[in-house]
Amino acid sequence: MKAQNLIIYSDMDGTMLTDRDRGPYVPQRNLQAIKRFISEGGAFSVASGREYSDILRYFPDIEFNAPLVCGNGSNLYDCQADKVFFADTLSKNYKTESAHYLLTHDNVWMVAADQYSIYQIMTGDPGRDSSIVDYLIRKTKTVDEYINGDMVKTVYVAADASQMEALRKDIDKLPSAHEVVQMLSSPIYCEIVNKTVSKAEGIRRAMKYAGMTDRTLVCIGDYMNDYAMIKNADIPACPSNACEQIRQLCGIVTCDNNTGAVSDLIDRLLAM
Repeated sequence: MKAQNLIIYSDMDGTMLTDRDRGPYVPQRNLQAIKRFISEGGAFSVASGREYSDILRYFPDIEFNAPLVCGNGSNLYDCQADKVFFADTLSKNYKTESAHYLLTHDNVWMVAADQYSIYQIMTGDPGRDSSIVDYLIRKTKTVDEYINGDMVKTVYVAADASQMEALRKDIDKLPSAHEVVQMLSSPIYCEIVNKTVSKAEGIRRAMKYAGMTDRTLVCIGDYMNDYAMIKNADIPACPSNACEQIRQLCGIVTCDNNTGAVSDLIDRLLAM
């Protein structure tokens, strides 16, 4: 296949990046393959739960030539113009209800994102706030700042995977739950975005904005928040470490994320 006919969207965690206990970082062979693919006329970008500033810091020497799909599709970033051109923010009612849930349930933490960064929502209990499980937090917000801010995504963080089913049932009973959709991005992360949001819809908007709807869409991801984009891709792919539900959708299964899944995918596409 010719690179100039393709557009690739890659997930970050568990796909582009190594496991967290190894950094995380982008394997060098992924970086080299992306540069080669773009130089040959291919369009390449990222579709992630992360925000654009947290994505771009992993790629200091790469200029993406297609818009970034951030916050699981809740906001889109034009790398060439250095601007967010689409954002779908959560309602104040939902943020108020989710904050109340946080403050009344000791076995859950909350993280939220605006268009620019991600924040831990502080409960005011120092012991509890410092014991958040398995999340790389750089910034914080108070409950009031969360409720009154323009948030595109909320993430409930469970103490362990065994609590996730009960957590999901609880938050599905919030009065404004009909406005949003749940996405599992790991066994302990339940991400919340508006009902019209998904990586698949974000990619559709990004391709239309960039005038790239005539290209063959290739998507690679590893977990359930990638399901919609994988299902809607012309060529669906996943790393070998992907969950079973994703693997069942994919015609291409690459090496694992620690070895260089994106590089493996690009090599296979160009060899077809």
